[in-house]
Parts: sequence; C-alpha cells; structure tokens
Amino acid sequence: METHPRLSVRAHDDGVDRWEIVEALPALALRKHVARYSIYWEQTGSFAARRELASTSGVLIYALGEPLEITGANGTRVTVAAGEAFAGAIADGSSVSRALGPQEGIHVFLPLASLTAITGAPLSEIANQVAPLRDLIGPAADDLGGRLCEAADAEARFGHLDHFLARRLADDHDHDRAVAWAMHHLAAAEGPVTSRLADEIGWSRRHFVRRFRAATGFSPDRFRRLTRFERFAEAIMRSPEDSLAGLAANCGYVDQAHLTRDVRAFSDMTPGELRARLLPSGGGVRDG
Repeated sequence: METHPRLSVRAHDDGVDRWEIVEALPALALRKHVARYSIYWEQTGSFAARRELASTSGVLIYALGEPLEITGANGTRVTVAAGEAFAGAIADGSSVSRALGPQEGIHVFLPLASLTAITGAPLSEIANQVAPLRDLIGPAADDLGGRLCEAADAEARFGHLDHFLARRLADDHDHDRAVAWAMHHLAAAEGPVTSRLADEIGWSRRHFVRRFRAATGFSPDRFRRLTRFERFAEAIMRSPEDSLAGLAANCGYVDQAHLTRDVRAFSDMTPGELRARLLPSGGGVRDG
C-alpha cells in the first residue's frame, strides 16, 4: 500500500483544550486533484464552537467522533455523526461548527474543480452551504464513512480515501473551463480586472459576469475580493504577531482601512477581533 508523506503534525494541550492535527499528501496519482488530507482529534473545555472563515476552497469533511453541528453561511444547520460527511463550495460568509462531544475527523482539501467531479454538484448549487455528502452521491458516502470508522490507523484511512477519490475523479464531469481559467487569474495577487479577463476570453463583460455567476454563485469582482481576504486570513494565522498594516500590504490591500472593510464584509469581525480569536497551534478561530 502506498504511504502518504506527512506534511505536518501540530498538537496543543494546555490542560483544558487538547488537539492534534496530522496533514499528509494523497497518493501520487491524486496530487493534481487533491491538495492534502488532514486527520484531527480534539477535546475542548474552554469553547465548543469555531468560526469557519469565508473561503474559495472546496470542503469535504468526514466526522469520525461525536456528532458535529455545522451552520452554513446561508444559515442552514446540519448535524453529522460518525461516518457521515458534508461538502461545501465557495462561501463569502462564515460558518460555525459546534462540537457535541470529543471530535475526530478527516478533512480533504481540494480544488473546486475536483469538488465538482467528486460530488457531481455544480459549484453554484452548493455555494454558502453545508451539503450532506449522502444527499449528493447517495450510499457511496456512507460506505466510505463505514470504512473510515473501521480503519485501524491514519494510513489505512488515507488509503480508503485514495481509492474512493480516484473512482469519483475518473468520471470527468463537465465544467466550464473558461470560468475555471478566470478563477485562477482572479485569485492572483495582482490579477487582471474583470473587463480585461472578458476580453482575453473573447466575451463581453456582461456575458462573462453572467457565465461566472452561473458557474460559481458569485460575481467575478466578489470572487476576487474573497481570494484577497483568504490570503489575509491564511497570513494572519501563520504570523499572528505581524503588524496588520504589513499583512494588508502583503495581501494586496491599499491600506489598513481597505483591509478592515473586507474583513468586516467576509467575517463580521475587525482584523483585530479576528486575531484575538485565533486558537494556538493552527487550531482555527474561536466563535465568540
């Protein structure tokens, strides 16, 4: 069985809150389609809920411990028990995950095109949502969940994921390649503006905006703003002690006021409030 190189192991234990996160690469053949796997275990006493920030990444998470309650950016609430999973596409608002007991699970980080192939759902249909995987792909979701729960260790779980994802990705679902190209360029730190992208594709600006929104659920300008916020969120989690002004400049913001407007728009917090809610050792963002 192919081994899965570990990218990192992060742990925290202050006597009240404890967690461990192990990140690994998928099988070699999947690395163009899946960024990484992350297995986590935690038991917390000082908080029960996390704020999951707005993101342009695909989300696929299997619960393997006590039930987890998730409220999506659209307000829909879903509870997943051990062996159950949920998926989500682009979200321009925060969701909240609430632990109903000690948690264990596995998070698959993957590009949006791969999420579409795996779930068979257009991005626009699961934008700002928490969608039970069973509702998207049927009994295959529960079959994988059972295997993950019964697996002897992390390596065995990674192997089950490899097998499942390879089968799902083999059925190449159609996706809008022009929009996918535009998403890639919009995500660049100094990416071209909407009108220039439309010209490069050979569409009118109006047609480009309509096609992009139909595919993703968002306008190109909204998507570009969201990718910039996402860069900031990742940067402040990596370097929470850095100055906000420096982080703003590095992430493409004109000034700190510009940063504050976007952080408020996408997280309902100021940059300072976001930093104050960061959990140690890559533990995410505390809710409230």
